[in-house]
Amino acid sequence: MSLMEVSLRTGVPVADLESLMRGNIPESVAEQLGVPLLGLEDFILRGYTSAKVAHRLGISMSAAEELATGVGQQGAVGIVIGVLLASRRHRTAEAGG
Repeated sequence: MSLMEVSLRTGVPVADLESLMRGNIPESVAEQLGVPLLGLEDFILRGYTSAKVAHRLGISMSAAEELATGVGQQGAVGIVIGVLLASRRHRTAEAGG
């Protein structure tokens, strides 16, 4: 899947996706996930998590931290993109599209 397609499906600009993949967490990604920017930065960059980020992932805080530590920064970015894609698909299905 190209970045353009991910952008179209998630509503996150391509430039922000590129920034995310470089380790700079854009506000637009946090907004789309509905989590605080600092919480998302902690998850991706440091392997820590907040209750809000863990809830968004659908797992406990300890499981989220173990996951982030286990997969590293690039893996955490992949998880975030996957959650963005899944949540957008879910919202589209709820809207009847």
